[in-house]
Amino acid sequence: MQPEIRIIQRPDVDFSTYLAVAMKVLGHSPASAADASPHCLTAASRFLSCLSAMKDPEAGVGLNPKLLAHVMYGVLIVADEPDVLDVMECTGGIPFVTTETIAGGVLLAIMSGSLAQWKLAVVSGSTFEMSPGVRYVFNQIQKQFQSEGINLWTDYRQRQAADQVTFLLEDKRGR
Repeated sequence: MQPEIRIIQRPDVDFSTYLAVAMKVLGHSPASAADASPHCLTAASRFLSCLSAMKDPEAGVGLNPKLLAHVMYGVLIVADEPDVLDVMECTGGIPFVTTETIAGGVLLAIMSGSLAQWKLAVVSGSTFEMSPGVRYVFNQIQKQFQSEGINLWTDYRQRQAADQVTFLLEDKRGR
């Protein structure tokens, strides 16, 4: 079966409360750079930019790797049972709920993790050692994050896998 993957949980930040309090105690708005950006930022990108600007008012807009643990996303995965089990092994520490479906041998899983956890999981699951089904799941997770403007994998290059359907992630830095 072709796996189905969807991001179903995104951050919901109470910016009005956060920015009102931050402005009062910091003397500046941590949202200044994010609000001035010509790009349409997701709530996650805006929040991470604000967190960077709390310590450094001159911080640029972007995804600070040190702050990725502050933003959570939930992903729905429907796939063959062996693939779901391998996916869960690659996600080290991401909480999950799973159940059988009416289609025999197919599981539905909901996994909720931080951006830091998803970054590592996608890298772990996009290697030569993983089956094409597992790589497909992680490739789709990466594509969905990127379609939302969240590219956590700029230090990695994509290389077509031998199956001609999935891709491998290789560290550009040679690590």
